[in-house]
Parts: sequence; structure tokens; C-alpha cells
Amino acid sequence: MSSTRARIALLTIAMSVCHPAIGRAQEKFGSWMDASTPASWNSRGVSIPVAPKVEATIDPRCKEQARPAQLPEDKRVQDQGWDLISAYQGGWEILVIRGTASYDGMCRPRQYQDFVFVRGGFAGTLSPQPMDSRTDGALGRVSLQSHGRVTAEYDRYAVSDPLCCPSRTTAVVFDVASDGPVVQPVSASTQARGSAAVGGTQTFSASRARELAGTSWRLVKFLGSDDTTLAPDDRAKYIIEFAAGGRLTARIDCNHGEGTWTSSDTNQIVFGPLALTRAQCPAGSLHDHLVKQWGHVRSYIISDGHLFLALMADGGIYEFEPTV
Repeated sequence: MSSTRARIALLTIAMSVCHPAIGRAQEKFGSWMDASTPASWNSRGVSIPVAPKVEATIDPRCKEQARPAQLPEDKRVQDQGWDLISAYQGGWEILVIRGTASYDGMCRPRQYQDFVFVRGGFAGTLSPQPMDSRTDGALGRVSLQSHGRVTAEYDRYAVSDPLCCPSRTTAVVFDVASDGPVVQPVSASTQARGSAAVGGTQTFSASRARELAGTSWRLVKFLGSDDTTLAPDDRAKYIIEFAAGGRLTARIDCNHGEGTWTSSDTNQIVFGPLALTRAQCPAGSLHDHLVKQWGHVRSYIISDGHLFLALMADGGIYEFEPTV
């Protein structure tokens, strides 16, 4: 797994929709794109905005990862207090440069923004306000389509979504006018990840619990809310196999067992008591840790082919990969 994938899953995960207060509520920073034609915030002749002041201690290792200025436009963004992050996008005399004002504990950008330039002139930003990683409305991929069009994809979170895995994506199409210049949103459509958009709104599968029946997973790591990471010495020693009808079998290091699982709503899952053999596993085993937390699992999501099981009260995340 890449370091990027590992970072995505490290922090806390929101709990089930029945217990929204337990998880982290998502503020609707992305609400501007809920309209099929978003209102524009850019106008001709605007200046590059100054980076906001963030009252937080920044790990110097995060700033060391910032991209050095390579272009005159890079330097103009830096001069307004932004750190350059990610590669710039360029084509058709358009440049899109990403800058951030701060970082979280895993060096993900906080209060970041994308700046658009046309033939050296500043045309505006791709969000009406700076964004935080892993929040509703966080900008991800940007694609240059032609000399007059840019498409941007934004993460969209429901209250019950785990922080690693937003359930929806909004694609916003921007027109880029060279006279001025100015970039303006012209359309927005939101869809569930892995689903088609219908009328600009999301669609969900009939029963997400069906994703699990008949699947088998082996443990990759445990990701604590305090950034603790625990990994097994052998992934094949930690396997969960989900059967239809709410039954499961498990191998937890040197022991094998059977149990039950239920999923009554989207992203919710609860494990019943696990009947295990009683062998004494060797030192360094994750056996006791996993058995102790077994009954505290409350939600799940499958993202990029990996299964994430979240504990109640932001207790952490177990990440699994398919056994085959």
C-alpha cells in the first residue's frame, strides 16, 4: 500500500448514522456546489488572496515537503504566504497551482486553495474559501479539458461517513475566459462513489451489507486515533470470512473461531460474540488487542478494495485487504 493510502486511513472514523454525536460531524463547506449551477465568486482583475493565518504549530517536516517555486506564477502564490503543494497542472496556456496555509498532524494540507492562471494572468480560485483535507468540499483531482474548460472533483461527506472515505463526489465544470481572465463554475453534479449520477444527485446501492457476504479479508494494520499503528507479523494469521445469513469465521493469530455479524443500515456493522479456541499465542501477537476490541466495531466502509472497520467513540480503525 502506498504511503498516501496509509495517510488517508490514519485518523478517526465517524460512527453509524444512529449515533452521529459519537463521530465527527462534517461541516458543509461544500454546500456552494449543491446547486446545479453554482454562483461564481471570481471576477476579472481580482488579486491572489493572502494565505489565512492559522494558529497551530506546524511540523517542520511538513514544510520540507513543499514544492519549490519553478514558475513566475509559483513565486506569486508564494509571495502571498502559501506553501506550494502537489504538481501544477498546465496546458492550453492555463496553469493550476495548489497552495496551503498549514498542515494537520499527518502533513495533509489545511486551509489550502487552487489558483488558476491564464497566460500569466490570475483568473481566480477553484473554491470560494480555503479547504481542509478530509472535510466536505475538499478539492481533489483537477483536469484541464481544453483552452476554455477545467473540471475539478471534490470530496462530499455525509455525517456518518468515515474520514478516510467520503461517500460522494461532486464534479464541477469551470469555464475559463481568456479575456480578463476569469474562471467561473458553470455546472455541478454529485454522485455516490461507484454509482451513476441521476439528475445531479447521488444514488446508492440497495444494500451495502451485501458487499460483505461471501468475502474474505486479512488484517493489514490497526490505526489508532492517537496515530498509533499496529501491524501483524503475518497478515495471513488474521482473517475474517463473511458468510451469507450473518455468519462469519475468523482466524486471530493462533486461534480460530465462529461468530455473527449484522448490518441494519448503511455503513453500520455489529459483531456478535466470537467463539474462539483457547491456544496461547506468542509474544507480540495482536490476538488480545483484536479480541478485546471485537465487540466495539460499529461501522465499516470498502474503499479502493480495502475494508475499514471502525470502533466506537473514535477508538480507531482496522484495515483489511482481500485474501485473494
